[in-house]
Amino acid sequence: MPNPRRWILLRGLARGRGHWGSFVQKMQAHFPNDEFELIDLKGNGERFTEQSPLHVEDYVRDLRAHSQFVKDGKPFNILAVSLGAMITVEWMREYPHEVQKAILVCTSSSGFSPFYDRYRLRNYLPTLRLAIETSAEKWERDILEMVTNSHERREAEIGAMIEYSKRNPMKVTNILRQLAAASRYRFPKDAPGDIKIIGSHGDRLVSPRCSLKIAEGWGLKAVMHPWAGHDIPVDDPQWLIEHLL
Repeated sequence: MPNPRRWILLRGLARGRGHWGSFVQKMQAHFPNDEFELIDLKGNGERFTEQSPLHVEDYVRDLRAHSQFVKDGKPFNILAVSLGAMITVEWMREYPHEVQKAILVCTSSSGFSPFYDRYRLRNYLPTLRLAIETSAEKWERDILEMVTNSHERREAEIGAMIEYSKRNPMKVTNILRQLAAASRYRFPKDAPGDIKIIGSHGDRLVSPRCSLKIAEGWGLKAVMHPWAGHDIPVDDPQWLIEHLL
């Protein structure tokens, strides 16, 4: 029996631990001996009353303070999406002894890609509308329409996500603060550790070129999903699980 691994799972912009959907249960079933921590970014999910930091470095400090793995001095892997992946890169840069391996899903960096690839222009107006949306149902339907491509998977997950967002509503100011943190963060020139880059050719929120450019800059080969949207864990959870290691 292989030694159990420890995993921290991090979501991205305006998404909390409840937005993994059924992915977490599927991952736990696939790795039954592993340990998992799902930590919300400050301002997201169950931490929606807190103020999101303006700098990626401050997310790292906050998440480390909330991780039992860190407190126990146990190294771990991180699976992170989008903004969560940016935070993971900084975590590895500052504390390389803590993170054994990182899987970065559909992320980007200003050092590798222009702003219009990092957040596709057609998404700016829908995002502004979302920022003032008060209906949890409309909020979730609009977001999932932007970040997923499978109607079947979207409908399977949306009910639970609507209820989650009703309990944990996002604040407009936190969305803007997270966007500011993401826009100004630049990845280091070289990969800060053992990293796998995963992207999708079907990503309509962030250009697939972003994952490819990061991988090229770091001398890695990106693993690209053929059709999923930005939220691969929702669109095709089994595929992602099979490509984690």
